[in-house]
Amino acid sequence: MTGHLQSIALATRDARPGDMLDVEVRFSAVGDDGAIEGRAIKWNTVDTYRTEFAPTAFASIRSTIPMLWSHDPANVIGSWSSVEVRRDGLTVKGKLNLAVAKAQEVRSLLQAGDVSGLSVGFSTVKDERRSNGIRRITEARLHEISIVAFPSVPGSGVTSIRTTETGRESAAAFVASCRKAALALKGN
Repeated sequence: MTGHLQSIALATRDARPGDMLDVEVRFSAVGDDGAIEGRAIKWNTVDTYRTEFAPTAFASIRSTIPMLWSHDPANVIGSWSSVEVRRDGLTVKGKLNLAVAKAQEVRSLLQAGDVSGLSVGFSTVKDERRSNGIRRITEARLHEISIVAFPSVPGSGVTSIRTTETGRESAAAFVASCRKAALALKGN
């Protein structure tokens, strides 16, 4: 916000004393674009269905994956633009489509901490049964990744949601920007 106000103030600096100036100031939420990151799957972790994923399970992933609310295909709320197989699990980066009302609701739930889970929609290509009854998925096709209230894989969830600063810090930044702009308009 500060840089935006300074550019407006500098544009009006050439005014003479006693001149009337009309200044239009617009504020927008910088960086509040619905970007989120998370871990969709934690490898070698038994989920509530007594299933675990091997690190090889999602070796070939298409570029963009739909983001759903609670595995509901009628509630597409964005897309995952980056899906990466890492040592600790399947990490994802994406954006909520804030033109969709449900995506705005989900963003509010995420920001409030009411939900934070991620869950994958997939079909099994290859799996194996272990002697302890655990099914190990070694190859699967990823269809979608959902934001959910209750993830089945422990350790899966949203790790970051981009928001604007709130509270005392943003109020202080706003006041400082206004003071700086007022001084610039006065020619100080």
